Amino acid sequence: MLAKSNRLNKHGSFAYVYRKGKRLSEPDVVLYFTPAKTARVGFSVSNKVGKAVVRNKVKRRLRAAVNCMLRRLRGCQAVIAANPSAAGKDYASLEGQLVKLFGRAGLLV
Repeated sequence: MLAKSNRLNKHGSFAYVYRKGKRLSEPDVVLYFTPAKTARVGFSVSNKVGKAVVRNKVKRRLRAAVNCMLRRLRGCQAVIAANPSAAGKDYASLEGQLVKLFGRAGLLV
């Protein structure tokens, strides 16, 4: 689980990142990000991904992947949105896509 200081959880924070941030995408995951002092990450998994059990499984996998790379992240506010195709992917695939996205964004140290 992400530490409280690394979570993006207010509606206004999500709206700010969507409005002012840049967008990068992979087949299953989309990354919205803006620069900030510390790394804060939020997750968005819509009803299109599946029922509650499937959405929660995708969120758990994304959260675990981000938690592993948190020490290597530069300061940013990021929102990770899952596409419906993410429901059928395993942890390694989602983690690989996140590493690619953060790398392309220049957010990995």
